[in-house]
Amino acid sequence: MKFSVRLKLILCALLGAFYIIFIPVLCKSNADINAGDNRGNSEVVTAEQCAYFNHTPFYDLNPQEPVFRARFYTSFPTSTAERKSNISLAAKTLNNTLVPPYEEFSFNRVIGPRTEKRGYKTAKIIVQGQFVDGVGGGVCQVSTTLYNAVLLAGLTVTEYHPHSLPVGYVAPSFDAMVNSGNADLRFLNNTRNPVIIKARVEGDRLFVEIFGEPMVEKYVRESVYKGEIPFESEQIVFDEKGEYPDLYEGDRRVISYGKAGYKSEGYLTKMINGKKIWTKRLRRDSYSAVRGKVVIGTAKRPVDIPIEEVENGLTAPNITGTAGDIGIIEE
Repeated sequence: MKFSVRLKLILCALLGAFYIIFIPVLCKSNADINAGDNRGNSEVVTAEQCAYFNHTPFYDLNPQEPVFRARFYTSFPTSTAERKSNISLAAKTLNNTLVPPYEEFSFNRVIGPRTEKRGYKTAKIIVQGQFVDGVGGGVCQVSTTLYNAVLLAGLTVTEYHPHSLPVGYVAPSFDAMVNSGNADLRFLNNTRNPVIIKARVEGDRLFVEIFGEPMVEKYVRESVYKGEIPFESEQIVFDEKGEYPDLYEGDRRVISYGKAGYKSEGYLTKMINGKKIWTKRLRRDSYSAVRGKVVIGTAKRPVDIPIEEVENGLTAPNITGTAGDIGIIEE
C-alpha cells in the first residue's frame, strides 16, 4: 500500500514537471500569434488559452497540447447584408471559447441575447412556420455550423432543436435552431482536456473548428431523405389593410409559392484507420411544408375612360351625349 502511494506521488511530481516545462514551449508568444493570426487563422492557440493551460490542474493526469480535431463550414452567398452582419457578430463572440473537460457548453450563454443594443440587426427568422423579420436572423447558421463541428470532433451533444422549416445551408437532420428564450445548443466536453472553439467568417463562408486533445477516430455524417410532406393549396387573403394599393378589387397576386416539406434522419459513423466501428442514428426530423399565399386586391379601380382619335388631331372621351356633356381636353 505504501509503495503504491509513493509511486503515485512520484508520478504526480514527474507529470507536474512535464506540465510546467512542456506546455509553455508549445504556446506561441504574443508576437508570433499576432503574426500568424492576422486572418483569423484557427491553427493558432492564443496566449490567453496557453495561460489557462499553464495554470489549470491536471485532467486525469493526462495534460495534452491542444491540436486540431474537426472543422465544418456553411455558406451564405445570397444573404442580406443584415443577416451577414449577424453571422459575423455571433462568430466573433464564439471565437476562442474554451470549454473545460467534463463541462457543458451552452450556445445561448456564450453568445448572449440577440438585441439591437448588442449590435444585432433585423433579418429573416422563422416564427410559427413562417419566414418573418426579426432581430438576430442568421444566428442559427452559426449554431448549426458549430453543431456539425462538434459531431465531427466526437463530442457529446446534450441539447439541440431542429428548425420547423427546411433551411438551405445544411443537409436535413443536421441543423440546430436556437433562440434567446428556450431553445439552446449544448454539448459536453467528454475528453480529459480543455476544448477550444475557433470561429471565423471568410467571404461568404462561416468556419467553425474544434481543438483539443488528439483523436484517432474519424466521424462521418449522413443525411437520409425519408419522404416528402406535400404543401396545402395556397392561402387566399384579402388586402384588408391596403398593403397593396396598386392591386385593384378582384385582382390576384401571388406573394409566395408553396414548398413541400420532408422527413429525414441523421446518422453518424465512427471510423478508425478506415474501418467502420459503428453507425448510429442521431435523430429523426420532420420539416413542415410551406403554404403559398395569394392576395386579392381591395383598392378601388379608377374609372375606365378609353380615348379615341378625332379628325383635328386632338383626342376626346368616348362618351355618348350632347355637346354640353363633353369637357374640354387640355394637353
